[in-house]
Amino acid sequence: MFDFMIWFWLALFIVALMVEIITADMISIWFALAAIPSFIIALAGGHIIWQIVSFIIFTAVLLILTRPVVKKYLKTNEIKTNVDVMIGMTVKVIKEITPDDIGRVVVRSIDWAAVSKETILVGEHARVLDVDGNKLIVEKIEK
Repeated sequence: MFDFMIWFWLALFIVALMVEIITADMISIWFALAAIPSFIIALAGGHIIWQIVSFIIFTAVLLILTRPVVKKYLKTNEIKTNVDVMIGMTVKVIKEITPDDIGRVVVRSIDWAAVSKETILVGEHARVLDVDGNKLIVEKIEK
């Protein structure tokens, strides 16, 4: 049993590492890292129960402490588009915008639908607050 568990933890480490390299989902890397202390315990002749407990504890601690931080900085499922650069830009209103009606604005020579919580008249300027689908959310700029 001693030799089997050494090979088991080594194999688990390698397989989890390969899965992480292939998928890059930041899930199996924690299992690979948690297999290392269990591998060391197996090398030292530690009981299988301690190896399993070590694996479970290290996996839990790594997931709880590091996964939220890693997800925050890697954001693998977020697709950014070039419309994000429009947030904060000043636009010119070409069709009146009211709280009940969608208006039109021009951004970089492109006509966009726009909504606002306030009435903005033709010829006035507005600031882009956000992009919601194919509409810009704008606010009136007081001059």
